[in-house]
Amino acid sequence: MSSNPSSPQNPPAGNQKRNYDRTSYILVVDDDNTLLKFFKIHLNKFFSRVIVVKNAKEAIDTLREKEIDLVISDIRMPRMDGLQLMKRVRKHDPSIPMMMISGALLSDEQAKSADEDADGYLRKPFSVDDLHAFIEHGMVLREKYKKLASFLADKKIIRDILRGKVKLEKAVTDKANVKEAVDLLAEINASPIKTKTAS
Repeated sequence: MSSNPSSPQNPPAGNQKRNYDRTSYILVVDDDNTLLKFFKIHLNKFFSRVIVVKNAKEAIDTLREKEIDLVISDIRMPRMDGLQLMKRVRKHDPSIPMMMISGALLSDEQAKSADEDADGYLRKPFSVDDLHAFIEHGMVLREKYKKLASFLADKKIIRDILRGKVKLEKAVTDKANVKEAVDLLAEINASPIKTKTAS
């Protein structure tokens, strides 16, 4: 059974040395104040720029003000849920990985969207090790998405490329970069299964 992440007895594994870019901006969105406090305290050990907000509106405002590298959002939230927020994040900057978390029972449609459309999906309760694997996966994707976007004239189409709706070879501006871009896309598509269910 995974332990509650807010428990003070968790951290041995979470205190292991992690090779993160401390300057990355991490945005956490959740209407659970206890969980937000945990994220703020724990992630500040590894990142110098952790922003926690309690709803999607505050998250959207933050996106306009900061260059966010990773969004971790609860799915079930009042007014605008995490899946609706994901659409707004993608419209703002599709190279930002959207990592979803949820402890609630999701509808079939919500579960399908979290599994297929999000860049990661972690079920509550989760362990500290699960959380770090989740974040590491998101940060790796961020670097790969940014690099892939750098090959394109319009980075807004990166999600269509990832879904196979747009041919990558035709979207790369400099044809000398086609092979590198194709290899990078293959790496992204070969990423480990992104849905993690706590046992």
